[in-house]
Amino acid sequence: MPITLTTRNLLAELILKALDDPIAASGVHCLAAYARTIKNTPPVISPGQLLLPALETQREAVRRSLEHCELLSWRAQGKVQQVTLAQDFLSECPEIVAKLGQYGTALAGWGQWVQDESASDVSLALRKGAVLFNHHLFFEVHEVLEAQWIQEVDPERRFLQGLIQIAVAFHHLGNQNLRGTLSLLQDGLEKIRPYAPVYLGVELSDFIVDIADSRQDIERLGQEGMRQFQTEHIPRIRFVSEDL
Repeated sequence: MPITLTTRNLLAELILKALDDPIAASGVHCLAAYARTIKNTPPVISPGQLLLPALETQREAVRRSLEHCELLSWRAQGKVQQVTLAQDFLSECPEIVAKLGQYGTALAGWGQWVQDESASDVSLALRKGAVLFNHHLFFEVHEVLEAQWIQEVDPERRFLQGLIQIAVAFHHLGNQNLRGTLSLLQDGLEKIRPYAPVYLGVELSDFIVDIADSRQDIERLGQEGMRQFQTEHIPRIRFVSEDL
């Protein structure tokens, strides 16, 4: 079943905060590790088990942050505190598990950029967008790039809008919305083409060709066949001299 908008937004807030805050990132790693233990029914575990992935020096801070996480239910069993997935999210458990797994993977190599105080706001937003895009977190790409887009003027503003449209197109692909996918891929391509071969450090020549090829493949498959499009064929956003 599709994840509800409320849950989608709640999850997106977790990963966006984690990209800026090491404690929040550690909390997401804890949630991702817990999600990996879920088979059918979410297990009830101790806070100590939940916090195992966190550094010992961070565990108290991570615990405080997770105590406010709406995904979790904290309860006392006698003198023993226990944690499990909150009742309101049980029906969406498979989708939440999958999303938290993506978040954990996306954050694995992100820490170096949190410490890059020399990066401009737009550069940092692009790096956040790239790591999310490359892990197929397309709604989250929209959220992080739109927040920067509203602060910019052209030419940066138009470039960001093009990347947002491409990300939203692949979000539509996941929802089997053929018209939205094809339309936004075309709109996004038209906006970023003038910036090739490189803009704000983003490699565009190959990216544009690969996005255009993906659009052709999806159009050829059509509404009935678009499920057959292999997500590993979705191009990656790369930076010049880097592989993010």
